[in-house]
Amino acid sequence: MEVRYGEDGIHLPAIDLWLDPDRDCDTAWFSHAHADHARGSHRQVLGTPETLAIHRLRHPEERCARREVPHGATVEHRGARLTAVPASHILGAAQLLVEHGGERLIYTGDIKLRPPLCGTETEIVPCDRLIVESTFGLPIFHLLGRDEARRRIVAFARGCLDEGEIPVFLGYALGRGQEIAHVLCAAGIPTMVHGSIGRLVPFYEAAGYAFPGLEPWDRERTAGRALVVVPGFRNVLAASGKGYRFAYVSGWAALANARARTGAEELIPWSDHADFDELVEIVERSGAAHVDVVHGYAEAFARILRQRGHDAFAPREAAARTVETEELP
Repeated sequence: MEVRYGEDGIHLPAIDLWLDPDRDCDTAWFSHAHADHARGSHRQVLGTPETLAIHRLRHPEERCARREVPHGATVEHRGARLTAVPASHILGAAQLLVEHGGERLIYTGDIKLRPPLCGTETEIVPCDRLIVESTFGLPIFHLLGRDEARRRIVAFARGCLDEGEIPVFLGYALGRGQEIAHVLCAAGIPTMVHGSIGRLVPFYEAAGYAFPGLEPWDRERTAGRALVVVPGFRNVLAASGKGYRFAYVSGWAALANARARTGAEELIPWSDHADFDELVEIVERSGAAHVDVVHGYAEAFARILRQRGHDAFAPREAAARTVETEELP
């Protein structure tokens, strides 16, 4: 199956389907609802119900037709079978299995193997060709598992509160923020969230995740509470002069310079992306004969995969070839 890479994104010309495109197109697949993947004005968008509901909230002006493909469901599209396969990235995230012309292609979107704090665990599906993201595709990235991440989040919050100070967790507006808030609330810790995080909490509640006692951020009532805010809000809080202590919850917390870059005292390397070992496992368990590596450390990870005996290329290399898998040796 031909796969074309370019500035506008990833295109499957045989079925005229774009994967998380950067351009307006006829039909797009949204692997999840993060703004760098679910954007643009398209005639038709396919994705899981959760992804499309969040996209509708964030982009009410878009008049595109939204075609829901729940996890495990298969739909027909221009002679191909499209199946949504769970990916434990954020709520609603899904890989796409494309079956066409006797070939099976998997586009992972953003993915990890570790069970998420909120969301559906990844399923690995055998395929002939794999398009895999590689945000943390270097051997230096080793991230926490779910239970240790939960323990570290709760321990930092309780330690700060016991000392009369206010723990602040830095997390993204969609995914990380809700996970942190869910963990804190489940532990009985009074918690406030930034508005951009709070407005997406109802989607997580609809999926069965509880947030008992969660409150919107109120600058006059922060004492005795943990705060969950977007990273850009850190400077606002730091400038207030109150006794805030910051924790950075991210895969980037695994880097040596993370404390200096974020101003956080507590680094918790928990992510909604796979670390290096998980990425290798995803590739090997897929059984794919051909691997296209996109995003992050794509060229480095593709080179590592080739050293391990895989036929792997980064998009810059793949774009120069615009190959069909059956033409590869």
